[in-house]
Amino acid sequence: MSEPNDDLELQALQRRLDDAFETTRPRVGFEDELWLRMQAKRPLTSRIREAFSGLIQGIREVPAVPAAAMAAVLVVLIGVGVIGFSGLLGGHSSEATSAMLGSAADRLPKAQAPGSFGLLPSPSFSRTSAPVAPAVPNSSAAGATYTGQASLTWTGQLTMAITSAPVYRYQEPSTNAADQFATALGAVLQGRPEGFLGEYEATDYTLKVRGTVQTAAAAPAYFVLSAPSMPSISAAGAAPGDIAGLFLAEHSLMPGWQYTVAVEGTGSDLKVRFLRQFATPGYGPASLVDDAGSAYGLEVDLQGTQPVLASGPLPVTLESASYPIISVDQAVQLALASSPASSAGEAAAPSVALNHAALVYVLVPAGDHSFYEPAFLFSGTFQSGGVTYEKRVVVPAVAPAQRG
Repeated sequence: MSEPNDDLELQALQRRLDDAFETTRPRVGFEDELWLRMQAKRPLTSRIREAFSGLIQGIREVPAVPAAAMAAVLVVLIGVGVIGFSGLLGGHSSEATSAMLGSAADRLPKAQAPGSFGLLPSPSFSRTSAPVAPAVPNSSAAGATYTGQASLTWTGQLTMAITSAPVYRYQEPSTNAADQFATALGAVLQGRPEGFLGEYEATDYTLKVRGTVQTAAAAPAYFVLSAPSMPSISAAGAAPGDIAGLFLAEHSLMPGWQYTVAVEGTGSDLKVRFLRQFATPGYGPASLVDDAGSAYGLEVDLQGTQPVLASGPLPVTLESASYPIISVDQAVQLALASSPASSAGEAAAPSVALNHAALVYVLVPAGDHSFYEPAFLFSGTFQSGGVTYEKRVVVPAVAPAQRG
């Protein structure tokens, strides 16, 4: 067969193959639909990052765009991206994202209508009879905290310009929420020990997460136990509070709520406490205290510049609703009645003049939902055997009609 005939046959065969492939191509628009589906399944963070990259590259390819205009466009796009990322555009952000942004949720509680939580559970405060070592040093008492009976009087002054205060509520975290919190920190689940939502391992520490403790009220918390490989904090001349803050920042644990810093201990063994406060409109910051009146929050234990243990409240989403509170006179009456005088045959109770009072917050566990409720903390000092003791009295601030 001649070469021209071969060429003609090859061309005819090529045309038949082209026709065959033409009939097997996907329908019109299938490629675009497939691409959109693939993009929709990719992580939101990757899509936002590529959107920023594409926008910047496009602007760079058009020299006529002024720098000011470029900055304005970037600000708008970043704002839209952040809103979309937090689920405020009608979408549903992932629970892992909620865990990573937990501190922001604590910082900006979701406001509800006044009294919308219904009747609140009443807090219960411990009443023991022996002095105990203070959990937090008190500037007015270098000795111990006395929790026994006392003959109380009120000699202080307290002016309250507010008649209502916010109550904060959170939903009890699940094991899923604990896992997401740990994942956001880069820790991997190892198991679920009794009493904990989970135990996790990271490169240089062990993490445990616990839910709310109903008796001896304690909020959901995390515990970071450093491994021998945990590096010291390198910060020449830094104070203990700064060292603890650097450690928390490096591990994405810096609290998002208001706090004051207190340092305890001597020598190289120190405890740095970030004492939590709640913003109270018309009053100012109010400290979070336990049922004995001791302020608390987040703690970092240091050995020199080596972090050994960190423990603090697990980030949870807070809701807030306003509730009426009792008057100062009513609070004083409750405080004075909280410690009855000694009965016959008992040792005489010490006389204590309560001379200081403040609005504070206490945790009130209540099953699936727990509350941070306002309370009044009264305190005064007395001496016995050459030791200065401090007497604290905590009474509920929410009006009785609003409590179950």
